[in-house]
Amino acid sequence: MVAYLALLPCAVAAIAVIVLRRSVLTAALLALLTALALWVLGIFAPAQPEHLSHAITDSAVLALLVGFVIFPGLLFVEATNRSGGLKALVHAIESLSLAPPRAVILITVGIGVMMESLTGFGVSMFVTVPLLLQVVSRTRAIFLTLIGMSLMSWGALSVTALLGAELAGLPTPVLADAILTTSGPVAAVLPLFCLPFVQGSRLKDVVYAVLVGAVLVVSIAAASRWIGVEVAGVIGGLAVIVVSIGFASSRRSLGKALAAPAILPYGLLIAGVVLQKLIVPHLNAAGFAPAIETERVSFQVLSSPGIALFLVTLLCITVRSAQARDEEGPSLLRHVAARSWPALASIFSFLMAARVLVEIGSIQALAGLLSQLGLYPAAALVAVLGGVGSYVTGSGVASSALFMPSAAATGGNFDAIALFASLHHSASSHVAVASLPIIAILLTALPNREAADERTAMRMALGLAVVWLLFVIASGTAQIAMMT
Repeated sequence: MVAYLALLPCAVAAIAVIVLRRSVLTAALLALLTALALWVLGIFAPAQPEHLSHAITDSAVLALLVGFVIFPGLLFVEATNRSGGLKALVHAIESLSLAPPRAVILITVGIGVMMESLTGFGVSMFVTVPLLLQVVSRTRAIFLTLIGMSLMSWGALSVTALLGAELAGLPTPVLADAILTTSGPVAAVLPLFCLPFVQGSRLKDVVYAVLVGAVLVVSIAAASRWIGVEVAGVIGGLAVIVVSIGFASSRRSLGKALAAPAILPYGLLIAGVVLQKLIVPHLNAAGFAPAIETERVSFQVLSSPGIALFLVTLLCITVRSAQARDEEGPSLLRHVAARSWPALASIFSFLMAARVLVEIGSIQALAGLLSQLGLYPAAALVAVLGGVGSYVTGSGVASSALFMPSAAATGGNFDAIALFASLHHSASSHVAVASLPIIAILLTALPNREAADERTAMRMALGLAVVWLLFVIASGTAQIAMMT
């Protein structure tokens, strides 16, 4: 039973966020202090200085892996917003004349998934909310916006998958293939989940939704397999947009809307990540593969999508007028730094807590305890812990920091590391839709906020999170049945 103390840092963070209403950063620091207390007390192993030194160096490397995506990602978001990128996208979508069911699917499953995969941080909601409010009522727009945020398994250029693969000790393509089996079913039904919230949906719209779901899954799978997991969500959302354009009754002004200079950075970013994926293997083969690593974890610098994010952002800033650069340059950096440091500090604290638990052996003890429950219960509990982690921390990245080592260790006891790692990843990614930071951003995106909005959003988000968690557990159960 002592092994359950490995969950104490997460329990402390949950109480801090849910009961005491503290910030995620405060919760992360409390989780770290709890892990350090377990180390000092020697409950799992006698306290040794190298435990702490290993945890610090490993966490620093992993924090660089994450931060090199988050900081350039925020720079990209702010630079494109200031140049009118979001408004240009909205104008392009409005140029199509789609029936309400198909318009909702385009906005939710196409634009929402693509934007969140490109930028993360809930930015997609600032696009989808105003578009959806033009088609459906306020309450239905809230639910549909949450559906568009539900596919975070491939969000923000898949930084969670990159970190998860590193923590699980798996090659990224192996984890990416496993994620397709646990998150693919959710992707397939997203368009269908839109239809009950659109008046006038008919049988032909159901057929169309099934088609779009298939297109989304196939395009994500193809991009993940042949290009890389980093662009899988982007290509999936883009494929849905292309299908929607193909079924549009009018496309006369679309070309002009898409030719707007403000949209160019999004295309450049997609091309940049794809080009990077093509070039890096040749550089590695030539012996040029800079890495920041310890004996336990590593950060392959050239493989990070942060490079493409940074270069495209720099290009966007460079092509603007000298006056605009002089006026906005310093303020842009200050704004991004102010917005990113709490998230990065939180992630580092959760990483530190998790690495301390790994060093003292508590993660292995927890994995052994979970393994005693049996294969099916262990898989379900790993998914539940992943969901709880993201709900508490507000981030699939932070949830991976806390629980991915235990998920991989538990899977190792059943010779199924990739399956258990993907169960954790998918559960944490999908359940994050109900986390407090996502709800807060959604409420910010809603115009003329009403008193009932928060209660409505929380209720709908928790309902969706439970449904997606059941999907993930069912997928894991089916895969285990086929394995055995």
